[in-house]
Amino acid sequence: MTFNSFAFLGFFAAVMLLYFILPSKSRTILVFVSSLTFYALYNVKVTVFLCIYIILVYAFGILAERSKSKAIFALMIVAGLLPLLISKYVNFGLSIIDSVISRITASDAGHSINIIVPLGISYFTFKSIGYIADVYKGKISAERNFITFCAYISFFREMLAGPIDRSDNLLLQLKEKDTKSFYNLERGVLLLVWGYFEKMCVADRLGECVDTVYADLYAYSGVAVIVSIAFYSLQIYLDFAGCTHMAMGVAYAMGFKLPQNFSQPYLAVSVQNFWKRWHMSLMGWFKEYVYIPMGGNRKGTIRKYINMMVVFALSGLWHGAGLSFILWGCLNGLLQICGMIADPVKEKVYRLFNADTSSDAIKWFKRIGTFILMSCTWVFFRADSVKHALLIFKRAFTGLSLYSLTDGTLYSIGLNEKNMHLLAFFLLIILIYDILREKGIRPFEKILGSHWIFKCIVFLTVLFTVMIFGIYGTAFDASKFIYMQF
Repeated sequence: MTFNSFAFLGFFAAVMLLYFILPSKSRTILVFVSSLTFYALYNVKVTVFLCIYIILVYAFGILAERSKSKAIFALMIVAGLLPLLISKYVNFGLSIIDSVISRITASDAGHSINIIVPLGISYFTFKSIGYIADVYKGKISAERNFITFCAYISFFREMLAGPIDRSDNLLLQLKEKDTKSFYNLERGVLLLVWGYFEKMCVADRLGECVDTVYADLYAYSGVAVIVSIAFYSLQIYLDFAGCTHMAMGVAYAMGFKLPQNFSQPYLAVSVQNFWKRWHMSLMGWFKEYVYIPMGGNRKGTIRKYINMMVVFALSGLWHGAGLSFILWGCLNGLLQICGMIADPVKEKVYRLFNADTSSDAIKWFKRIGTFILMSCTWVFFRADSVKHALLIFKRAFTGLSLYSLTDGTLYSIGLNEKNMHLLAFFLLIILIYDILREKGIRPFEKILGSHWIFKCIVFLTVLFTVMIFGIYGTAFDASKFIYMQF
């Protein structure tokens, strides 16, 4: 059951009805029960696993508060990570072993274990590890209220694609007195509908083009492949941002504020700046619990670069058990290091030509360059393998002709002319929205602070846009969120 399903809308409506009927002190219990119900609708067996895991982490939190033994802390971290490692990486390890054996013996060895991967395991595992580490370091006290703790770990709004919440945010909010607010409901529903627009009207349209080209690369070349590369960069952003806005909307309706996960990433002026804006909760987690404990930037430049490469290699591995994901992570780490090394040279060039680095022209030049670099790295993220990624790059430079931009070629890559024009219009809306936020203007706050008639017009306009132009049918049934697999 995904956020963009009719089943979820019914589920959400039922939860909100209970929320406003039941007394405020019942909010935490409602969160816990609704979260387990949501998970059980996905798979009852893994719900049992989730309950056992929560009990284990609950006990670990109390133990981490009482014992300051580094050995015990390390064992708890390993135990907390073990289900994630088994469910996502055992078959990857077996495939590597099989590859080595087949090269030595010239036989096709194939071993795999049928493992059901629990929904959102990467998210609730990292949330749990962060909680244990925070308790051990004395940043927070171990939570003794079992229901509150269960509600925190199992919070269903974060199960599909995060964000990865920290113990000093949602856990504290669950303890606060609930004050039901119609404003929260308004904001939550607006965020939810905006997320539907990003996902169903824009990301899924982009996905039609990407899937069409990537599925039959030998049928496409040049501009068509380059456009599909750029489209995937936009697709993964709007797919993930759409899911995040849906999660934030559902949470906001019940009075919870989730951490921001994106800050106009494609308006970044460098790769390093991009990663301060993209999947902020994950990168913040890696910084707090991996980069800083390894020494961060406190032990010299070379050590800082090594730490960065380790973090981004792990980030790639977190996203997927495959060499292409690890390479994607390492490329992003390497690009940042190269950018840091090149910064002094770039500054000298700007001074030589007396260029104003704060001008819009320079900023957009940097933004376009960053988008091109990121789009190239996303190829490894989307491709089935490293070999497939290299083929995509090869086809991009095969039969390259600018006439393909105007001769109708782009209307044959999954969307007809009408839908391609519609996509361009929707992307313009997204661009305007991101530029406004970059300038410090908050469109949603402006809308929510306006007259109720204007708010209704905006809400109904977005809602009917989703209903009329959203991707439905077979594509709708199959269009799960990209980040659900992680």
